[in-house]
Amino acid sequence: MERKIVEQLASGKGFNTVCRDLRVGRNRAAHIREKAREYGYLDGSTPIPPYPEALFPDPVDGRSLKASESDRELQKQREWIIDRLQTGWQPITIFEELPLKGIGRSSFYRFMHRHKLAELGESVRRSIVEEIIYAPGEALIIDWGKLRDVINPETGRKQTLWMFVGVLGHSRYMMVRLVLSCNVATTLTTLEEMFRELGGIPGRIISDNPKCFSLVASRYEPILNPAYERFAAHYGTLIECLPPRAPELKGKVERMIPFVRRLYQAHGDVWDGLEESQSYLDRKVAVANERKHGTIRKRPIDVFIEEEAPKLKALPGLSYEMEEFHDGPVRQDCHVRFRSKYYSVEEKYKGKRVFVIGDKKQVSIYHEGKLIEVHERITDSYISKSTKDCHKAPWERATQDGSYYRQRALKLGPCVEQVIHHLLMQGDGFIDTRKVWGILSLDKKYTADEINESCRRAISVDSYSYRTVLRFLQCKTDIEDKTVITDSSKQSSKFIRPMDEYKQLLDKEEKHYEYRDSAQSV
Repeated sequence: MERKIVEQLASGKGFNTVCRDLRVGRNRAAHIREKAREYGYLDGSTPIPPYPEALFPDPVDGRSLKASESDRELQKQREWIIDRLQTGWQPITIFEELPLKGIGRSSFYRFMHRHKLAELGESVRRSIVEEIIYAPGEALIIDWGKLRDVINPETGRKQTLWMFVGVLGHSRYMMVRLVLSCNVATTLTTLEEMFRELGGIPGRIISDNPKCFSLVASRYEPILNPAYERFAAHYGTLIECLPPRAPELKGKVERMIPFVRRLYQAHGDVWDGLEESQSYLDRKVAVANERKHGTIRKRPIDVFIEEEAPKLKALPGLSYEMEEFHDGPVRQDCHVRFRSKYYSVEEKYKGKRVFVIGDKKQVSIYHEGKLIEVHERITDSYISKSTKDCHKAPWERATQDGSYYRQRALKLGPCVEQVIHHLLMQGDGFIDTRKVWGILSLDKKYTADEINESCRRAISVDSYSYRTVLRFLQCKTDIEDKTVITDSSKQSSKFIRPMDEYKQLLDKEEKHYEYRDSAQSV
């Protein structure tokens, strides 16, 4: 309405006409006319600002310029009040715990509404969950967080500086370790350092689901990392990986992530190495542990020493022997590569990803958190594979020294075993068991010495077959004279010549060679 009055007055309409057309009281129109003259809208010295910009600024409320003594004192505690509101405190609780004297309740609530802090507290309380309370020594809550980016002086490349934060659930005692990697070995080493700082082992370790803790996250039952399980078993503590997307279940450590970043703010951007930053942050964390906590209203270091430290389990006599880890697929030959050596698994795991853990003596292979194979670790530089007999192909198992076929053949004689081994090696993986069992079943009719001698003769003529061995057995060959033990008079076939003819031919051939040698010598 103010804009319409000013625009019609500036266009030249009379005062009474404007009041009649717009149905505005004369007092109001006169008041607006005087303000328009003051700002120069009627004489054209100042153009009328476009809509929606206001023609006349709002008058200053003089009451806002006059702050009470209570308001000034509460303004100093504004950050403290906001921090308690964000943790879910009720306004009445904040008023009761207010570190100021002489502040009235009405003054406090007027301050809350004037600065719109009451709405902040209501929105936060709507999203919080029920408080989780831990007994002394019950839980160590851990979490990763990015602290900052640094430049590695050796490589000149940018790296992420991570902070590993641990908070005891009862005393709120906090520990922070700075690392440049979040792999399994670094994580377990950092946890071990925290145990040494505490001087004991908490009942359980609570975390979310990174790969160094959980291979597969789950709302109900995650698949834990075998290396993490072995570490926890060594120290006698339990593992609790929280459901995915539920950070409120470990709010005691989640709240510390931005707090640690704030502690590091005064350090500056200069990077003097990991040790220097860790030393700087240790001093800051020590001061934080000695300050009164806003929730428990006690110093965390005092609660830890008096109540929680006596409840921790004792450290084991031996520290955890750090193992080597590898995560990779099973090759097509059913072997897993680990530190340039190969270890066999069952064929059904071919192509699947497995987790390998190796110490000085053994190599353990896990699939989806289940132990599927254990091998003796290969230490000989000339040996590259460790293949168990049960993982070999059938033809490979049949050709090895302790196979059933070779043991059965060795009972009949070494030559029989040699023939059987040669038959097993034929066929490029295909074993013709008919030939093998044909030779081994000859012991039903012939003696072991006869079968062994027949196999020896088959080897001498380089003929490895069941028919050759059987033919020599049927002929009943004499070993010393190399003559067939057969009565020539009993030969019934017309195509068989008597042996005397062959002896005469041999005698003539020997005389011919003797005559030729004597002639050459002359």
